[in-house]
Amino acid sequence: MAVLTLLIGAVGFLMLPVGDSFGKIMGEDGMAPIQVAWGRWTAQTVILTPIVLWMYGRAAWRPARIDLQILRAMLIGLATVCYFTAITLIPLADAAAVLFVAPLLVIALSALLLKERVGLRRWAAVLIGFAGMLLIVKPGAGTVQWGALWALAAAMLFAGFLILTRRMAGMNKPLVTLWWAGAVSTVFMGALVIPVWRPPTMAEVAMLCAMGAIMALGHLLIIWAADRAEASAMAPLPYLEMVTATVLGYFVFGDFPDLYTWIGCAVVIGAGLFVALREARNAPRPPVLPDH
Repeated sequence: MAVLTLLIGAVGFLMLPVGDSFGKIMGEDGMAPIQVAWGRWTAQTVILTPIVLWMYGRAAWRPARIDLQILRAMLIGLATVCYFTAITLIPLADAAAVLFVAPLLVIALSALLLKERVGLRRWAAVLIGFAGMLLIVKPGAGTVQWGALWALAAAMLFAGFLILTRRMAGMNKPLVTLWWAGAVSTVFMGALVIPVWRPPTMAEVAMLCAMGAIMALGHLLIIWAADRAEASAMAPLPYLEMVTATVLGYFVFGDFPDLYTWIGCAVVIGAGLFVALREARNAPRPPVLPDH
């Protein structure tokens, strides 16, 4: 059963870059990233609403700490916009690799802003992870890596999202919290998308619906596995996204990470795994980490 649980969680993480690839296609065709992000969250919310109502009824409308729910949702909504901007400029795998810096940013921010105690080993992992990120971003490589900077902005916003997720742990059912992230993002970005709105084609509507379905199913699988697996066993699974991102990047978009990106990605993932496994010793269940 444990192996099956981890396989289900792995499938969930492997699915997420498939949704991102639809966003990259629409972004490269000229759709504004904020419209792509709005469509992604709207489609997911529409799909999840009947499931959440069936499981939790009207209690889903009255979550604990609704103020934190709204702030958390705005952070992930903005992170999604930054991420979809990034993947229109750089390969999927490069953007995903930069996003993996987010858990390391959480360690740094927790120490600096929340005054949490962070040991020397975890600080070393954070610094090593940032060094790996520089190999991916390539500052001073001759041209400004705008896509990587947008991905870094997404990682910073995602880190704030993760800090709030940690603070809210146990307050609400994970699926309810995921639904609120989508519902608030839909309303929040719905107002911001008006100036850049363009009527989507039927193909784009189909891709937005497919993106919402893939993201919804992927997160449902991750939540199901996270409720049943040990934290240490779940910790490596998010990095499986690099597999799908690399495969789709090569076969769909003709992109393949260069040597420096591979080295940087290995360093970031190694540092992230070290931090995740150390923290897992103190956490019986990992937080569910809704993606970009």
